[in-house]
This record gives sequence, structure tokens and C-alpha cells, in this order.
Amino acid sequence: MKFLSLIFIIVSFAISSPSFAQSKDEEFPVEAQQTENTGPYVRETHGAWEVRCVKLADNETCTLYQLLKDKNDISVAEINVEVLPLGNQASAGITLITPLGTSLAAQLGWHIDDEKIRQYPYGWCEQSGCVARFGLTQEDVTSMKKGANGKVYVVSIATPNEPFELNLSLTGFTAAWNSVPQPTQ
Repeated sequence: MKFLSLIFIIVSFAISSPSFAQSKDEEFPVEAQQTENTGPYVRETHGAWEVRCVKLADNETCTLYQLLKDKNDISVAEINVEVLPLGNQASAGITLITPLGTSLAAQLGWHIDDEKIRQYPYGWCEQSGCVARFGLTQEDVTSMKKGANGKVYVVSIATPNEPFELNLSLTGFTAAWNSVPQPTQ
């Protein structure tokens, strides 16, 4: 162990010595162009919804975001709502990310207030979780604007007969939605 510590100290010293360093011109011979890219950042918050944006040059792209919690107030999933351009069948694009270990065969359950539960398939899983993407019509968006609460149902492979019921607060949804400009085609 002492030998490894000694090697680490010697390598650290060698790397930090002036003879090891390069000048800026040798390291980066061409100056990097400055861009006006920033993000992601929270532009504003409306009730339970954050408006998260990314700015690329003169273009700001924003989505609505909420962290979903279970009945014990434990964060379990996240939802991003993207305002889609007019003229599409869907007015909003939903991306919902649930934890790894989600039963993909069970699909994601979703409803607003007392509506019937709808099922949506998962597309894939990655390191951050399992992803379900689906569209909402203008009628669905209006339902969310008028609604009080929604529920999202996630089934774990560990407890397939006991789905997690996640609260989807609609407090502030209308204000958050209205703060994001409708993109053009």
C-alpha cells in the first residue's frame, strides 16, 4: 500500500512540474469559437412544475418537468412535457422515466382525475431508467389544465402484483404550459 502511495505522489509531482506542462498554443493551436449555449436551467417554476430550458445561440427550447413521488413522498420517476408545433395530431410529447427494474411488459399506466387509466408502452431502458414516450392530444392537454391531480402507475419486476401509484400534481400546469411558446414547424 505504501508503494502505491509513493508511486501516486511521484506521478502527481511529475505531472504538475513545469517541464511536463505545455503552452496553450501547443495544447490548443486553434482558438475555440465562443458560443451562446447554456443549459439546461430552470427558467421558472409554476406550482409543481418547473420550466426547464436549453439555450442554443438565439433559440431557447423549454419543457415542463416534474419529479413524481409515491405515497411515502419518495421520488420515483420524472416527467417531461414538450409543447409540440400546431398542426400535429399530438399537442404535447410526454417522456416519462421510471427506475430500472420496471416491468416493461406491464406498461405504464396514466390517468387524470377520474378518467379511465390508459396504458403506454416503454420504449427502452438506459442507465437513468426506463423510458415511455407518448403523445397527448389537445383534448388531453385541456384535461390536464382543468384537472387537479393525475396518477402514474409503474409495475416493478420485484413486486408485479403491487404497482406503484405516483402522484402527478397538476398545480401550476396551465401557467407552466402557457409560459412556453408554441414552436413552429
